[in-house]
Amino acid sequence: MDIVITMIIIWAVVIAAALLIEFLVYNLVSTWFAVGGLAALISAPCGLDWPWQILVFFVASFAFLLGLRPFIAKFLKTKTTPTNADEQIGKKYKLTKDVKEGRSEIKINDVLWVVECETEGLKEGAVVEITGISGNKYMVKGETK
Repeated sequence: MDIVITMIIIWAVVIAAALLIEFLVYNLVSTWFAVGGLAALISAPCGLDWPWQILVFFVASFAFLLGLRPFIAKFLKTKTTPTNADEQIGKKYKLTKDVKEGRSEIKINDVLWVVECETEGLKEGAVVEITGISGNKYMVKGETK
């Protein structure tokens, strides 16, 4: 088989795979590679050797990523759904342990929660305010006494 036909088939497969991944994920993960694949597919019958086609693929993908992702991402932003944990932000609780290595615990509704403390040197019983959530931990700050 001729190298041009082979490269056209390869680029068509790259485009199809990128579009399939994008369809399954829907988060602008591989759209850029589909565009790069299209640019490389167009360059194949124009007589470019395969190393140049690969360069065209990466340059087009990268350029499309940098140029259009910020614009397109505005339209695809998903709305963050607040959780029950978000209701705790701004509330104050007492630490159940001394802060060690920036971590401690608080008790909310008879459940112990790991907290990351912005304020060092807090002791058990110190009152802290929940300022945010990071993963499964509350972020807290308090006053040293």
